[in-house]
Amino acid sequence: MSEENKSPETVQAETTPENLPEQAEKTYSVQEYNDLKSQLDTANNTIQNYKQKFEKSENDRKAFEHKTKVGNYVKSLGLKDDIYEKHVTDLILEKGLKFDGDKLVDNDNIVNNFKEKYPNAFKSADTGGFIAPTGNSATGKLSGVEQAFYSMNPNLKS
Repeated sequence: MSEENKSPETVQAETTPENLPEQAEKTYSVQEYNDLKSQLDTANNTIQNYKQKFEKSENDRKAFEHKTKVGNYVKSLGLKDDIYEKHVTDLILEKGLKFDGDKLVDNDNIVNNFKEKYPNAFKSADTGGFIAPTGNSATGKLSGVEQAFYSMNPNLKS
């Protein structure tokens, strides 16, 4: 009978333990058994150590990613300097706030309380007062075009 024409019953009958050729059963001495068990235990311990290192590394990566997201969020608030940014970042991390996508959940209380307590910590949206006019203006004020330009580009300084 060819291989393609064999029925499942025939294949099963041929592979039963009674039809398989006798194999010599391997026996191990106590010393060989203990050596193999020792190798297996060492391998299992190594695997467990790698699992723990992976979990720690993954937790560290997630913590770094979260801290980076918080830092970027705080940068977007428009605080005047790094000291305020660090303080707000520490407040958010201390509260353990999480992100839902790119939005920080339940941060309004922290930011609003900080704005009320330190209103001068935030950059002013009005840039006309600290940028020198570029044209030949006798008044020393920015022209309308310059004001519009600096309002669209608030981070530019002369």
